[in-house]
Amino acid sequence: MNRGWIFLLFLGFLLSSAGLVAQKWQQVSLLEANAEEEESTIAIADANSIVVDRAILIESRDGKVKETYEVWHVYGHSVLLKERLRHDFAEGSKVYQ
Repeated sequence: MNRGWIFLLFLGFLLSSAGLVAQKWQQVSLLEANAEEEESTIAIADANSIVVDRAILIESRDGKVKETYEVWHVYGHSVLLKERLRHDFAEGSKVYQ
C-alpha cells in the first residue's frame, strides 16, 4: 500500500510541474531602455501585453543570456519584477511571456 501512495504522489508531482516545463514563450515586447543588474523595474515598449503574476523571459540582444523573472506589477511602460535582475540587458533585448 505504501508503494501505491508514493506512486500517486510522484504522479501528482509530475502532472503539476508539466505546465512549467511545457510553457511556450511568445515574444511580447522589447526593452525600451538598458536594464542593469540589481534593478527590479524594466521599461518595455508594450506593457499592456504583460500578464501579472506570470513569468517573463528576457533574452539579451546577442541571445547569449536568457533569464526568467516573475512579474509583480505593470504600470504604464514599466514592469516591476518580484526579484532583482541577475544580469545587464541592453535596450532592444527581447521580452517573452
